[in-house]
Amino acid sequence: MSQHLSAGDRATQALFEAPSIAFQPAAYWFWHSIPDTRTSSRQLTDFKARGISTIYVQARLSMPRQDYLSDAFIAAYRDAMEIAAELGMSAGIYDDYNWISGQAAGRTVKGRDGLRERHLFWSQGSQRGGAITGIRVPWAAGMSAHILEWQYEGGEPAWCDWTLEAALLHPAVNLARPEQITDVTHLTKIVEAGEQSCRFEFARDVPDGFILTVFLSARSLTSHLINYLLPEAAESFIERGLEPLVTALDGLIPDPVSHIFYDQPAPGFYRWDQLTGNLENSLPFSSSLAAAIESRTGLPLGTALLALVIDIGPRTPIVRARLYAAVSELTNSAFFGTLRQWAQQRGLAMTGHEILPHVGSWSLNGGFSGIDPRIAPAVDFFGIDSFRDMTAADANNFSAQLAPKLADSVARANGRSRCIVETYATALRSPVRAAGQWELTLETMRAHAIRLHCLGMRQSIWHGLYQTDGRDDDPTPFVNPRFDFPPGLNFEPWWFVHDLFASETARLSAFMEPGRPLMRVAILYPLHTAWSEGPRHLHASHVGLWSEALLKNRTDFLFVSEEALSTAQLHPDGIEISGQVFEAVVLPAVSVMESRPAIDVLNRFASIGGHVWSSGEIERILLVEEDGCAPSPAATQLGKAPMHADVLELVRTLGDKGPRIGAENAQPMWRWIGEDEDGGWRIVLFNDGNAVACEHIALAGGFRVEVWSCDTGEIAAQPACAELIVVLNPQELRCLRLRPAIPEQQSLTLPPQLTVSTNDDGVIILDGNWEMRFSDTEDTYMITVDRGWHEQGFATRSGTGIYRRIIEFTEPGAWSLELPSVHTAATVSIDGRVVGRRAWSPYCFSLGKLKAGTHLLEISVSSTAANRYYAGTPYQGDQIDPCGLSSAPRLIRLER
Repeated sequence: MSQHLSAGDRATQALFEAPSIAFQPAAYWFWHSIPDTRTSSRQLTDFKARGISTIYVQARLSMPRQDYLSDAFIAAYRDAMEIAAELGMSAGIYDDYNWISGQAAGRTVKGRDGLRERHLFWSQGSQRGGAITGIRVPWAAGMSAHILEWQYEGGEPAWCDWTLEAALLHPAVNLARPEQITDVTHLTKIVEAGEQSCRFEFARDVPDGFILTVFLSARSLTSHLINYLLPEAAESFIERGLEPLVTALDGLIPDPVSHIFYDQPAPGFYRWDQLTGNLENSLPFSSSLAAAIESRTGLPLGTALLALVIDIGPRTPIVRARLYAAVSELTNSAFFGTLRQWAQQRGLAMTGHEILPHVGSWSLNGGFSGIDPRIAPAVDFFGIDSFRDMTAADANNFSAQLAPKLADSVARANGRSRCIVETYATALRSPVRAAGQWELTLETMRAHAIRLHCLGMRQSIWHGLYQTDGRDDDPTPFVNPRFDFPPGLNFEPWWFVHDLFASETARLSAFMEPGRPLMRVAILYPLHTAWSEGPRHLHASHVGLWSEALLKNRTDFLFVSEEALSTAQLHPDGIEISGQVFEAVVLPAVSVMESRPAIDVLNRFASIGGHVWSSGEIERILLVEEDGCAPSPAATQLGKAPMHADVLELVRTLGDKGPRIGAENAQPMWRWIGEDEDGGWRIVLFNDGNAVACEHIALAGGFRVEVWSCDTGEIAAQPACAELIVVLNPQELRCLRLRPAIPEQQSLTLPPQLTVSTNDDGVIILDGNWEMRFSDTEDTYMITVDRGWHEQGFATRSGTGIYRRIIEFTEPGAWSLELPSVHTAATVSIDGRVVGRRAWSPYCFSLGKLKAGTHLLEISVSSTAANRYYAGTPYQGDQIDPCGLSSAPRLIRLER
């Protein structure tokens, strides 16, 4: 590299070579009991050595609740933070026991029953009498009885303080306007109220052709979950759940403890026998919400509530949007606002994530499809993010998904960029989700992290690092730490190579940091449509379809809020929203918007040649604030769900901008493009397929290429060219920086970083028998390498197998070793000298120059923990996970 670097270049290169903590992986540290100093020191030292630089202590369900926030717990917590400081690590305060912020293991509501969650239920019928019965919480019950025991005293929800909120008489059919609704609350009374049900009675007979709808609220008698609509509940949570910790951390804030992390604050998602209507769960309730609903909708409380259940006329979607806006604003202010104010006073930044109904999916409600997100902080993501200092999200399992892209979008709308993403694993081979994935490989984890970085992640949080690996002969989820959403990464046999993954992905994130992503399309986040129509409406699936189709067509995008769109600026080259200039705006089945200004902006954009694309058969859009409607903006109307071919045709209408990468028929590959302040470009290419792939890159006028190696931190300059061909092995990552320059040659080819042989010429195949022993024993076995040890008598054995073989050369030369099939991490030694470690393809190792004669070759292969931990449990499924070598190693002569 040239020594004549600008200060900015020197800074970005230094950051790349040695990324700061903000880019390095973080992890939850699961505490299953209160650790002593020796345990904390040993584990934190190990975490640091393996590349984890930020930790969050998380007390899990296996820890007795009475131990949480006890004097011993708090002392151990401070002890751990002091050790972290000595190690140069960072920490955040994970704010609760297990998860669901606000409950403090039941301490928040103890002796303060008025702070427990209150919900609104309803019943419809044509009889004088009616009831609310069979209240249940499938969301929690579906996980296990132990989850119910944690969330509810006695292990089940019970109710008290039943209150009649409204009773309405209305036509059974053809209800066209609110004037047809009669409030009969004064003629209705509660006749029997119990812990599991409530009965009411109407003073008269219900007329033929009419329906009686009754709304009753009740406060939970047993729930540890708080009423998030009450600021005093958040204050009690702070007093009892957070202040004891923060007080004990005096002198350790803000270094190493810099922030607080909340996790999925949400009420119970209740259902009951009489549940009907558009809203699929009970509604959290308070007197303050009742007043806010009346003020926001301009309707009597009962009429507004009826819109949640049935259609009350043309204004129904508007009433619903206003009502849920009131729920959202009150929740955000009462909980997040109170927490944010306290965190600022305590010198802590605030981050965390809410329930993401899209987690693990591209559809807005494709993750947690069994809940109605409108009752929780799970729809208004742009509004919630305004209370955070750092944006966070979570991801489920190891595929590309919406969460990081939407989180990056809300961060940019609030003046930040990129996000933190927590990834947790749920079982794929068992219906018990908490059984997790002990079969996780570091190759899978690495590919997932790279994809998340391309989608907007700055830092990863892994769920998690374990204090203990639990017990044998006990498959109970949650209470046996072994089956509490594993894997516990530090109990995977491949953990010893985690530092390679950590340093590579940290450099990748640091490389991407200075670049402004080339996002050519804005997708309007359909907030008011989501509130009005609910999670089953087309907008939810259309968001996912647009997202996937744009990425498949190599076109990056960002979600934008209607508020930001309303104040967008028009330019000759596009529309500027939240500081980003776009060439097209997408409306994903948007049927309801807040007001007219955003529509006016889109019409002006279209009039100057901008692209507005709309899906779904939407001719008119309802306007919430104006209580009216407007024609859909001038747009290219698909009139259906957006498919890959449809979006390809639309993308073709966009002009050229930035580097041209690949062709329409190019191999699938992950690409990220960012623009530098100096006019250069940063490009990330990742081949997550199983075959060699190549990309063609061109930039008008030519460019000089720098190859930034995330493996080593080295930066290599290449000659200037007009066209660049990049060849990538499976699982290969390449980071390139392009700067405009006059070409020195027409074309330049960058071969793969590691050369893999394509035939057997000059190859020595090391098949046959090898000596093998496991690392925790001196016993040796003769074993073949055409199949793993799991097929040779060790089906329940996980760990590290050490393969040994004497090899002989008749003349000196330089050699490399290829391992065609490894499960799952390998360390190679020659004559006792370690030559390399790898945990993802291709497994190629340079042995260096070797003398003629005999040499001892050792290949240590570490499996996953699945066969050991799932053996004898219901979670094994119908497969044994591969372990060890399953194809003969290959020696390749490099030179004589």
